[in-house]
Amino acid sequence: MSNGFSNEDNILAALDNKRFSTLNNNLQQLLKFSFDRDITGDTEIICEEKAGLNKSDLIIKIEEITKTLSVKIGAGNSVHQEPVNEFISFLENIYEINEALSNDIRFFIWGDGTLNNTGDKSDRLKANQLKEQYPDIIDRIKSFFCENKQDLIERFVIEGGPKSSSSPDIIYHGNQDNGYWERADEVLRWLSDDANESRGVIPVGGLTFQAWNRNIHGGSSSELKRGHIQLKWPTVGEDLRTMAETRNE
Repeated sequence: MSNGFSNEDNILAALDNKRFSTLNNNLQQLLKFSFDRDITGDTEIICEEKAGLNKSDLIIKIEEITKTLSVKIGAGNSVHQEPVNEFISFLENIYEINEALSNDIRFFIWGDGTLNNTGDKSDRLKANQLKEQYPDIIDRIKSFFCENKQDLIERFVIEGGPKSSSSPDIIYHGNQDNGYWERADEVLRWLSDDANESRGVIPVGGLTFQAWNRNIHGGSSSELKRGHIQLKWPTVGEDLRTMAETRNE
């Protein structure tokens, strides 16, 4: 990004303390959609970054109304990460899953033939290898996620884990000049639709459940990433574009 700015920083800089009339067409249309109103040219825009592990990245304020934005760019976006045992605690508290399913998830995430990262590095397997060698484990996890996908997608994309205190009103994919967007509730509906299921080894609707990094080859720099779940939205740009085009028909 120019001047070393992140994409969120560029969008923030393009919006904050600006008059509506000075914004480019992309941002004007985004704001009209987000606030569901016409906005006069001299209206001042206030924008700030939402720090921390929140699902919303930017907070936009016009007069007394505030909207939150989750910003994505590129392909294969990661939308959620957390330690596997924290995720399992959540599942046990909310869904009362049994120990067998908890251990299935641990087995899949560690990928070394154990439930606690005590296997040899040479035993670490990729997701496709685990699917081939342990199909029953994969099927049990898939079945549970399928039964509860809408609630889980809402947590992964909109609500976040226990460290998130801000949920997005709008999901945006793009930069300050070009992008596509949709309301969070419509994104949830889209990702929960069977027709949009991910092709990953373990889908959660349109998302893919995976290990953040199994560190198959054992390099020291990625070892700390083991034992974390990750949810990817592999077609985020395509999906938001399709939603926008369908909305505008």
